[in-house]
Amino acid sequence: MRKYFKPLLAVCIGILPVNLIMIWYRLTYAESFTITDMLLYPLIIGGGNILLILALNRYLLKEKLGEFNPGKGSWYLDFTAAFVLTAVYFLLMFIERSLLSGILPQGKPQSQEVIELMTGLAQNPVLLAIWLGPVAWIGVALFEEISRVFFMNCLWKLGNHLVWSVVVIIIVAVFAGIVHFYQGPIGIISVGIQGLVAGLFYFKFRRIWPLIISHALFDSIQILMFVFMTT
Repeated sequence: MRKYFKPLLAVCIGILPVNLIMIWYRLTYAESFTITDMLLYPLIIGGGNILLILALNRYLLKEKLGEFNPGKGSWYLDFTAAFVLTAVYFLLMFIERSLLSGILPQGKPQSQEVIELMTGLAQNPVLLAIWLGPVAWIGVALFEEISRVFFMNCLWKLGNHLVWSVVVIIIVAVFAGIVHFYQGPIGIISVGIQGLVAGLFYFKFRRIWPLIISHALFDSIQILMFVFMTT
Protein backbone atom coordinates (compact mmCIF):
# COMPACT_ATOMS: atom_id res chain seq x y z
CA MET A 1 0.00 0.00 0.00
CA ARG A 2 2.84 2.40 0.78
CA LYS A 3 4.10 2.37 -2.84
CA TYR A 4 0.62 3.44 -4.02
CA PHE A 5 0.23 6.28 -1.55
CA LYS A 6 2.70 8.80 -2.97
CA PRO A 7 1.64 8.53 -6.64
CA LEU A 8 -2.02 8.88 -5.68
CA LEU A 9 -1.21 11.78 -3.36
CA ALA A 10 0.71 13.46 -6.18
CA VAL A 11 -2.34 13.17 -8.46
CA CYS A 12 -4.61 14.51 -5.72
CA ILE A 13 -2.36 17.55 -5.24
CA GLY A 14 -0.99 18.24 -8.71
CA ILE A 15 -3.79 17.22 -11.07
CA LEU A 16 -7.23 17.12 -9.48
CA PRO A 17 -7.54 20.51 -7.69
CA VAL A 18 -6.86 22.87 -10.61
CA ASN A 19 -9.04 20.86 -13.00
CA LEU A 20 -11.92 20.31 -10.59
CA ILE A 21 -11.91 24.00 -9.66
CA MET A 22 -12.14 24.95 -13.34
CA ILE A 23 -14.98 22.48 -13.89
CA TRP A 24 -16.79 23.83 -10.83
CA TYR A 25 -16.29 27.43 -11.96
CA ARG A 26 -17.64 26.80 -15.44
CA LEU A 27 -20.64 24.91 -14.07
CA THR A 28 -21.59 27.47 -11.43
CA TYR A 29 -20.76 30.81 -13.09
CA ALA A 30 -22.62 31.92 -16.19
CA GLU A 31 -20.10 34.61 -17.16
CA SER A 32 -17.68 33.72 -19.94
CA PHE A 33 -13.99 34.46 -19.62
CA THR A 34 -12.89 37.71 -21.21
CA ILE A 35 -9.99 37.87 -23.67
CA THR A 36 -7.77 39.23 -20.88
CA ASP A 37 -8.81 36.34 -18.63
CA MET A 38 -7.98 33.81 -21.35
CA LEU A 39 -4.53 35.34 -21.79
CA LEU A 40 -3.65 35.76 -18.10
CA TYR A 41 -5.19 32.67 -16.49
CA PRO A 42 -3.27 30.10 -18.57
CA LEU A 43 0.01 31.83 -17.70
CA ILE A 44 -0.75 32.29 -14.02
CA ILE A 45 -2.61 29.07 -13.27
CA GLY A 46 -0.81 26.92 -15.83
CA GLY A 47 2.62 28.28 -14.94
CA GLY A 48 1.98 27.85 -11.23
CA ASN A 49 0.75 24.30 -11.67
CA ILE A 50 3.81 23.41 -13.76
CA LEU A 51 6.02 24.46 -10.85
CA LEU A 52 3.81 22.49 -8.44
CA ILE A 53 4.05 19.34 -10.57
CA LEU A 54 7.82 19.65 -10.91
CA ALA A 55 8.12 20.10 -7.12
CA LEU A 56 5.92 17.05 -6.47
CA ASN A 57 7.92 15.01 -8.94
CA ARG A 58 11.21 15.98 -7.31
CA TYR A 59 10.40 16.05 -3.59
CA LEU A 60 7.40 13.73 -3.16
CA LEU A 61 8.10 11.09 -5.80
CA LYS A 62 11.89 11.55 -5.64
CA GLU A 63 12.12 11.54 -9.43
CA LYS A 64 14.49 13.56 -11.59
CA LEU A 65 13.33 16.00 -14.25
CA GLY A 66 14.38 13.49 -16.91
CA GLU A 67 11.48 11.29 -15.82
CA PHE A 68 9.29 13.34 -18.16
CA ASN A 69 11.49 12.70 -21.21
CA PRO A 70 13.41 9.44 -20.65
CA GLY A 71 13.15 8.05 -24.17
CA LYS A 72 16.03 8.16 -26.61
CA GLY A 73 15.81 10.84 -29.26
CA SER A 74 17.10 14.13 -30.61
CA TRP A 75 15.73 17.56 -31.37
CA TYR A 76 15.52 16.64 -35.05
CA LEU A 77 13.44 13.55 -34.31
CA ASP A 78 11.34 15.43 -31.77
CA PHE A 79 10.41 18.13 -34.29
CA THR A 80 9.76 15.54 -36.99
CA ALA A 81 7.47 13.61 -34.64
CA ALA A 82 5.77 16.86 -33.61
CA PHE A 83 4.95 17.75 -37.22
CA VAL A 84 3.57 14.26 -37.81
CA LEU A 85 1.46 14.45 -34.65
CA THR A 86 0.16 17.88 -35.66
CA ALA A 87 -0.91 16.52 -39.05
CA VAL A 88 -2.60 13.56 -37.34
CA TYR A 89 -4.46 15.91 -34.95
CA PHE A 90 -5.79 17.99 -37.84
CA LEU A 91 -6.79 14.92 -39.84
CA LEU A 92 -8.66 13.52 -36.85
CA MET A 93 -10.30 16.90 -36.19
CA PHE A 94 -11.64 17.14 -39.75
CA ILE A 95 -12.89 13.54 -39.63
CA GLU A 96 -14.55 14.02 -36.25
CA ARG A 97 -16.30 17.22 -37.28
CA SER A 98 -17.44 15.70 -40.57
CA LEU A 99 -18.88 12.64 -38.86
CA LEU A 100 -20.29 14.25 -35.72
CA SER A 101 -21.48 17.70 -36.81
CA GLY A 102 -24.75 16.25 -38.08
CA ILE A 103 -25.26 14.02 -35.05
CA LEU A 104 -24.27 16.04 -32.00
CA PRO A 105 -25.64 19.47 -31.08
CA GLN A 106 -23.53 22.59 -31.66
CA GLY A 107 -21.28 20.87 -34.15
CA LYS A 108 -19.70 24.04 -35.49
CA PRO A 109 -17.98 26.50 -33.12
CA GLN A 110 -16.54 24.98 -29.98
CA SER A 111 -17.89 27.73 -27.68
CA GLN A 112 -18.80 31.39 -27.84
CA GLU A 113 -15.87 32.47 -25.71
CA VAL A 114 -13.44 30.69 -28.02
CA ILE A 115 -14.93 32.57 -30.97
CA GLU A 116 -14.69 35.85 -29.06
CA LEU A 117 -11.07 35.08 -28.22
CA MET A 118 -10.20 34.40 -31.85
CA THR A 119 -12.03 37.54 -33.00
CA GLY A 120 -10.21 39.66 -30.42
CA LEU A 121 -6.84 38.22 -31.40
CA ALA A 122 -7.56 38.86 -35.07
CA GLN A 123 -8.22 42.52 -34.28
CA ASN A 124 -5.20 43.08 -32.02
CA PRO A 125 -1.71 42.06 -33.24
CA VAL A 126 -0.19 42.55 -29.76
CA LEU A 127 -2.67 40.16 -28.13
CA LEU A 128 -2.15 37.74 -31.02
CA ALA A 129 1.62 37.77 -30.42
CA ILE A 130 1.10 37.16 -26.69
CA TRP A 131 -1.21 34.25 -27.43
CA LEU A 132 1.06 32.66 -30.05
CA GLY A 133 4.05 33.10 -27.74
CA PRO A 134 3.93 32.50 -23.99
CA VAL A 135 0.23 31.58 -23.72
CA ALA A 136 0.18 28.87 -26.38
CA TRP A 137 3.59 27.42 -25.53
CA ILE A 138 3.68 27.74 -21.73
CA GLY A 139 0.17 28.34 -20.44
CA VAL A 140 -1.47 25.77 -22.69
CA ALA A 141 0.87 23.27 -24.36
CA LEU A 142 3.57 22.95 -21.68
CA PHE A 143 1.04 22.96 -18.85
CA GLU A 144 -1.34 20.41 -20.40
CA GLU A 145 1.35 18.03 -21.63
CA ILE A 146 3.34 18.07 -18.39
CA SER A 147 0.07 17.46 -16.57
CA ARG A 148 -0.80 14.61 -18.96
CA VAL A 149 2.58 12.91 -18.63
CA PHE A 150 2.71 13.42 -14.86
CA PHE A 151 -0.81 11.99 -14.50
CA MET A 152 0.06 8.92 -16.58
CA ASN A 153 3.42 8.36 -14.89
CA CYS A 154 1.78 8.47 -11.45
CA LEU A 155 -0.92 5.98 -12.41
CA TRP A 156 1.56 3.72 -14.19
CA LYS A 157 3.39 3.34 -10.88
CA LEU A 158 0.34 1.48 -9.55
CA GLY A 159 0.87 -1.48 -11.90
CA ASN A 160 3.23 -2.73 -14.58
CA HIS A 161 0.92 -4.73 -16.83
CA LEU A 162 0.27 -3.74 -20.45
CA VAL A 163 -3.49 -3.78 -19.88
CA TRP A 164 -3.15 -1.36 -16.97
CA SER A 165 -0.91 0.91 -19.04
CA VAL A 166 -3.57 1.13 -21.75
CA VAL A 167 -6.32 1.67 -19.17
CA VAL A 168 -4.31 4.58 -17.75
CA ILE A 169 -3.98 6.15 -21.20
CA ILE A 170 -7.77 5.89 -21.62
CA ILE A 171 -8.46 7.30 -18.14
CA VAL A 172 -6.22 10.31 -18.71
CA ALA A 173 -7.63 10.94 -22.19
CA VAL A 174 -11.23 10.79 -20.93
CA PHE A 175 -10.34 13.11 -18.06
CA ALA A 176 -8.83 15.61 -20.50
CA GLY A 177 -11.95 15.47 -22.64
CA ILE A 178 -14.25 16.07 -19.67
CA VAL A 179 -12.17 19.05 -18.51
CA HIS A 180 -12.80 20.63 -21.93
CA PHE A 181 -16.58 20.13 -21.66
CA TYR A 182 -17.13 23.86 -22.25
CA GLN A 183 -16.15 23.26 -25.89
CA GLY A 184 -19.26 21.19 -26.41
CA PRO A 185 -19.74 17.49 -27.25
CA ILE A 186 -17.51 17.56 -30.31
CA GLY A 187 -14.80 19.36 -28.33
CA ILE A 188 -14.94 16.70 -25.59
CA ILE A 189 -14.61 13.88 -28.10
CA SER A 190 -11.91 15.67 -30.10
CA VAL A 191 -9.77 16.42 -27.04
CA GLY A 192 -10.30 12.88 -25.76
CA ILE A 193 -9.18 11.28 -29.02
CA GLN A 194 -6.22 13.64 -29.23
CA GLY A 195 -5.38 12.55 -25.67
CA LEU A 196 -5.44 8.90 -26.73
CA VAL A 197 -3.01 9.61 -29.57
CA ALA A 198 -0.71 11.62 -27.27
CA GLY A 199 -0.86 8.95 -24.56
CA LEU A 200 -0.06 6.12 -26.95
CA PHE A 201 2.80 8.12 -28.47
CA TYR A 202 4.30 8.81 -25.04
CA PHE A 203 3.84 5.19 -23.94
CA LYS A 204 5.75 4.03 -27.01
CA PHE A 205 8.52 6.63 -27.23
CA ARG A 206 8.64 8.33 -23.80
CA ARG A 207 9.35 11.75 -25.36
CA ILE A 208 7.38 14.74 -24.07
CA TRP A 209 8.78 17.43 -26.38
CA PRO A 210 6.92 16.22 -29.48
CA LEU A 211 3.68 16.40 -27.46
CA ILE A 212 4.40 19.97 -26.34
CA ILE A 213 5.46 21.20 -29.78
CA SER A 214 2.56 19.55 -31.62
CA HIS A 215 0.04 20.85 -29.07
CA ALA A 216 1.30 24.42 -29.45
CA LEU A 217 1.38 24.13 -33.25
CA PHE A 218 -2.12 22.65 -33.40
CA ASP A 219 -3.64 25.47 -31.33
CA SER A 220 -1.59 28.22 -33.00
CA ILE A 221 -2.39 27.10 -36.55
CA GLN A 222 -6.11 27.11 -35.79
CA ILE A 223 -5.85 30.67 -34.46
CA LEU A 224 -3.83 31.82 -37.48
CA MET A 225 -6.26 30.19 -39.90
CA PHE A 226 -9.13 32.09 -38.27
CA VAL A 227 -7.17 35.36 -38.33
CA PHE A 228 -6.35 34.97 -42.05
CA MET A 229 -9.97 34.17 -42.88
CA THR A 230 -11.28 37.24 -41.05
CA THR A 231 -8.76 39.82 -42.33
